[in-house]
Amino acid sequence: MNALRVASLAALLLASSYSNAAISSQWANGVTDFSSQWSTGSWSAQQVLGAPDTFSYGDIGSAWAPAPMNGSQEFISLSFAEAVYSVGALIRETYGNGFVTRIDAIDSNNQAFAVWSGTDTSQAGAPVDFMPTWSQTSFLTKGLKIYVNTNHNLGAWEEIDAVALQGVAPVPEPETYALMGMGLLGLLAARRKKR
Repeated sequence: MNALRVASLAALLLASSYSNAAISSQWANGVTDFSSQWSTGSWSAQQVLGAPDTFSYGDIGSAWAPAPMNGSQEFISLSFAEAVYSVGALIRETYGNGFVTRIDAIDSNNQAFAVWSGTDTSQAGAPVDFMPTWSQTSFLTKGLKIYVNTNHNLGAWEEIDAVALQGVAPVPEPETYALMGMGLLGLLAARRKKR
């Protein structure tokens, strides 16, 4: 491989870093705060972590339920393994669906920024993956704070089984690709010396 081909490869790597990045999705891996929980076991805030495990609609202990059935505005704050430029969320509602009122994105300095508010159109009767979206954040999102209206359905608890953060992973700086190209040139030079 000659130097021109190596330079072309390095340029291709640099150009590809600015192409449309794929949106990734990751399940919550930590609870950082919550307003209330029904108990410390079943229906606790910890029940939101990881992939969905509540597959029926109803008052089921493998989902988080705020302590009061009605009469309050509640929240849960979650962390994720990888900070991303967020574009949306997946909130798996399994009882009393249609209760999310607002979502804040949490940055690396623990500052909260409202990224979504509106009407949650999830219908009752079956588990629903409510998927609100927003414009890509200019900051890396490491957590979400989800607000819940317990008065949404006076005859049901409002329950969340799992939450996923959706976003674009940060792209390495152009200097990183330049170093990669230089490293590739170094490898080729060393290979030529062995001949």
